[in-house]
Amino acid sequence: MDLKLSWDLFVIVFFAIVTAYSFIIGRRDTLKIIIASYVATLTADGIGNIFQKVFAQTTFFTKLAAFIGYSGDTVQLTSILKILLFIAIIVILTIFGNYEVDAPPPQHPVMNMLFHTALAFLSCGLILSTIIVFANGGSLIGGTTAISESFKAVYEQSRFVKGLLDFHDIWFSLPGLVFIILSIVHKKLRPAA
Repeated sequence: MDLKLSWDLFVIVFFAIVTAYSFIIGRRDTLKIIIASYVATLTADGIGNIFQKVFAQTTFFTKLAAFIGYSGDTVQLTSILKILLFIAIIVILTIFGNYEVDAPPPQHPVMNMLFHTALAFLSCGLILSTIIVFANGGSLIGGTTAISESFKAVYEQSRFVKGLLDFHDIWFSLPGLVFIILSIVHKKLRPAA
């Protein structure tokens, strides 16, 4: 069998790894990752946008971008900064975040597995679509997601990358909606104290 490396394969493997990891850490920590992803998205996007407007136009950062091979392209440097900040903030909040998440009491094992799989899938979609928006030079705060010239080849090669970028608003909102529904259901299922 000849395995062809592609962006579609990367997306599939990423979803498989995140889903497996979500089962390892459990439903509560998967919910913590979703919350951390929202905080990380807004923080990294905001800091990246400030960096782009204020610091990236300075001579130092223009020379730094040229030195590391981006020919003075500060948009790429900003994209890298946003992705690195996004990942770092998720890790920091998930490990050291001082907040707890209550999951609904266990129900039927098959329902638990289906629900946990859905959460893992949505968590992965949120993380990966955000990384793809940032890699494309876009901003979720600023609402800029037009396909950049440097990202066009990846966009055209992969239907999964295209779906994650074209429907990033859905990928961004679905985990939050599920979290809201879960909170309402959990409150109704909780016995009165």
